[in-house]
Amino acid sequence: MALSKNTRIDILDQIRGIALLGILIFNIQTYSFYALLRPEQVYALGIDRPESYAPAQFLIHLLIKGQFYTIYSFLFGLGFYLMWQKNNAAGLPADRLFRRRLWALLLFGLLHGLVLWFGDVLHKYALLGFSLLYFNRKPVPALLKWIGVFLGLLALIQFFKVFFFPQTAASAAQSHEQFDAVVMQVLDAWQDGSVLSVMGFQKLGMLMVWVQNISEGLVGVIHFQIMFLVGLIAGKAGIFYHLPEWRNKLSKWAWWAFLVGLPIKCISCLDVFDIHFGSLPYAWSTFVVNVSSGIGTLLLAVAYLVALALGLNGRRPSVQQWIGNTGRMGLTNYLGQSLLCAILFYGYGFGLSGQLTLLQTFLPVLLIYSLQVIFSNIWLRYYTSGPMESLWRRMTYFRC
Repeated sequence: MALSKNTRIDILDQIRGIALLGILIFNIQTYSFYALLRPEQVYALGIDRPESYAPAQFLIHLLIKGQFYTIYSFLFGLGFYLMWQKNNAAGLPADRLFRRRLWALLLFGLLHGLVLWFGDVLHKYALLGFSLLYFNRKPVPALLKWIGVFLGLLALIQFFKVFFFPQTAASAAQSHEQFDAVVMQVLDAWQDGSVLSVMGFQKLGMLMVWVQNISEGLVGVIHFQIMFLVGLIAGKAGIFYHLPEWRNKLSKWAWWAFLVGLPIKCISCLDVFDIHFGSLPYAWSTFVVNVSSGIGTLLLAVAYLVALALGLNGRRPSVQQWIGNTGRMGLTNYLGQSLLCAILFYGYGFGLSGQLTLLQTFLPVLLIYSLQVIFSNIWLRYYTSGPMESLWRRMTYFRC
């Protein structure tokens, strides 16, 4: 039996709500400083011990890192198609409304990144989102070819980096030294700095992220673009309307993606245990790690996405509805996570940066996510959408 329109939306909200938890688990590593430190630095600073840090970090990198932002990117592409189709069917200027929606998202993202969280992804989604207006005019076979083009581009970028711009161990050590100097300044500001000093480093952080993205050949941006297109294809094919009909095929794809993706992703996580490819030249070792991380992340994200879609389909337990309401307020909760993390970790709040072990960071994760689930469900008893979602809608539809 085909899914109803309401059921389909429920499933997407539930997936988004779970993805928010995965994003929080990984993002909080930056606030607590583990994402910015190498294992040897963690041990030298006395923040954590190898026997607890290494296995926990390995599992986070293997099972969490990258997968949930990938799922969120898929949902963005799918959400675009659903919104565009709805506005077009209502006789509204669908392209113009979506452009306006993207400009509003860009504003949210820049303010978010400059004030609270230099790792903001919203401004990237906004800038890349304009491409969906072009790709939306393409049929599914053409979109599949474009995905092939982008995958080939990723491989080409890695090839050029190895053969034409190889990094040596010495140059990598020099880069680490320069980066470490900035990191220590950021740690001091986050632990003891005022609001203005922390905001000053947010600007520097956003710039560093973009410099790193460009130096890596915009691999992360291309990754987002691929998942936008996968989401667009899912919308055009109506997969979420007919999940029961696709169940067997999707289940096989998910199992293969998981069984292949897990060992591939493992390769990129071994450095946590100080396991490296010593017999390979440094450039080739980096190549193997980067490729295994990219391929493994995509495959595991697909496996998670299918498992969630099939597992949540047709079920309505209370916990599932609570998570769905949290995902329904995805923008509010994504920004809210940054606000709560700023209060907990920055110097003008509780100053927890560099004060918790990696396992202890799961306590604020549990606290923040629980508060967001409670807040979302109370808010939606009285309003039809979250506060930021309502503002975003008003900025989109204020005049048609």
